Amino acid sequence: MTPSDFWQPFEVEIKSFFELQEVLGQVMDKAVSDNRRFAWRGQSNAGWGLQASLNRRLHLTSGKTVLEGDLVKREGQILAELHRWGLHASHSTGRLPILSQLAMLQHYGAPTRFLDITFNAWVGAWFAVEKKWSNGEPVHEDIDARLFAVDVTDRLINEQRERRSWEDVLTRPWTATDPELISQKEWTTSVFAWKPPSLDGRIAAQNGGFLFGGVPTTEKPDNKRFQLPKTSTGSEHWTIDEVRQSTCVAIRPNVFNRAKGAKSSTGALYSFRIKADAKRDIRERLDRLFGYRHSTIYPDYTGFASFGTPELKSY
Repeated sequence: MTPSDFWQPFEVEIKSFFELQEVLGQVMDKAVSDNRRFAWRGQSNAGWGLQASLNRRLHLTSGKTVLEGDLVKREGQILAELHRWGLHASHSTGRLPILSQLAMLQHYGAPTRFLDITFNAWVGAWFAVEKKWSNGEPVHEDIDARLFAVDVTDRLINEQRERRSWEDVLTRPWTATDPELISQKEWTTSVFAWKPPSLDGRIAAQNGGFLFGGVPTTEKPDNKRFQLPKTSTGSEHWTIDEVRQSTCVAIRPNVFNRAKGAKSSTGALYSFRIKADAKRDIRERLDRLFGYRHSTIYPDYTGFASFGTPELKSY
């Protein structure tokens, strides 16, 4: 089983900019009519799973399926090392809350459990078709891309009274022993979103945020089974190991019903496969329409270091 197998039964195929425009309009119609809020994530390779950098790198290092205990342990070691380096605080802000520490680590490329998202659908599409290079050579240009739309209406911690305090705490809420904060069963069968303050220009430029949660497990807080379907009919389910190969968070793929008046599913993940042949045209139109290019999406020195001279070989 591959991540492509996992997404394929639920995906909508997009072959042109105009099909993309139509689909995004349909999602927005449902968002307005159903009072839903969506976050977006674009990936330049449709065959990739929905995997955060820490999950992916732990798997590559150990060669084993990453469990929540593995993630918590390594995450704690990274944060402790950040403290030893004296980067957990600054003269201007004082000590950073734990979510802000993780956000800054994510910004500079350190591995975290955060998945980058945007609250702008067109920016999400740009990330899907973004031109990338490896050692001076373009990559993924001949490979289909994927755009995810995630219903975060009831998952955004900024809008939850009982979760809003997570923005200010100095320890990880998901490691707390107080079940009133969050139980492990809820943490590993749910997903959460956070729209951070504009810690830097890049977050503002991308209308960025983060999606996160525990490594998926099989039992919900009400002791019911947490399972993800293999097909839109839900007659078969993936094993939990197969789920973990494709997604690091407990989120349910749904078929996007394009019919006018069809309701969106609460907490749904919709998947749109953008054909490789459409990437260049979509990218050029996004540049002409919105000015989206590397210099405006990554408006900082780190962005320039990565994309200012991509044609020069580095090794």
